[in-house]
Amino acid sequence: MIHPALRAYQTVTESALTGREAESVCFRMLIDELEAASQTSDPHVRNRVLERHQRLWSMIMRANILDNGLAVEDDRKLFVRMADQAQKYGIRAILDSSLSLMPLIEIAENVLAGLEMLPGGGNEQGAGPASA
Repeated sequence: MIHPALRAYQTVTESALTGREAESVCFRMLIDELEAASQTSDPHVRNRVLERHQRLWSMIMRANILDNGLAVEDDRKLFVRMADQAQKYGIRAILDSSLSLMPLIEIAENVLAGLEMLPGGGNEQGAGPASA
């Protein structure tokens, strides 16, 4: 079953929202879920959220690996590196339930802050982490 945030990411980019707005929505949802998972003792909830986290970053990595002409190469490399680090830590967090989710929350918050710092309220396309 695909998570609503991932479904939103895949389909909303084709709707009225710009790519950057859709990315912001996905990161807000991810942050909310990671924060909730960090407060629970239920390993199934934590692992389900971490699985979604891994899928989102995998999509971002795939979208930025290839040069599609929409993003600057340095930006693409940065997002691939961030995705790699987030996924590696996510795997560690899946294997070690005592590991804090705060680093993953902070990465997502930093990306969200960057998405929302655009002039005009963040309505530019093709400049976000998954500019595919």
